[in-house]
Amino acid sequence: MFKKMRWGMVAMMMAISGMFSVAHAAGDMGKSFDAAATGNFKQAVTIWEDLAADGDAQAQFNLGLMYHGGLGLPRDEATAVKLYQKAAEAGYTAAQVYLVVGYEEGWFGLPQDSNKAYYWRGMVSNEMK
Repeated sequence: MFKKMRWGMVAMMMAISGMFSVAHAAGDMGKSFDAAATGNFKQAVTIWEDLAADGDAQAQFNLGLMYHGGLGLPRDEATAVKLYQKAAEAGYTAAQVYLVVGYEEGWFGLPQDSNKAYYWRGMVSNEMK
């Protein structure tokens, strides 16, 4: 169990660090990355909540990461998974990859389900074309 938790945290932190290495975008998304990069997770969460409510898949995924890690709000894997699902359904590749791994390994409170992992793996492949 510890091994799964450790690798889940490693995957999450890799995704978060990848977010911050992206060139700063203009507007609210750029402000959110700046806030998160300086440890102001509450400000980043506030921005991502607004963007996610408007259907921004990247913001949904980022907000899911914050719930997953308890950064700027209480840790809540169920809410994180719902946000990953929304972002994945909107075609956000990173969220699709999270669901592939989640279903393959039984991470994030998801059951191991090879059929769902296969489905999301196919969606990732479609997005990469």
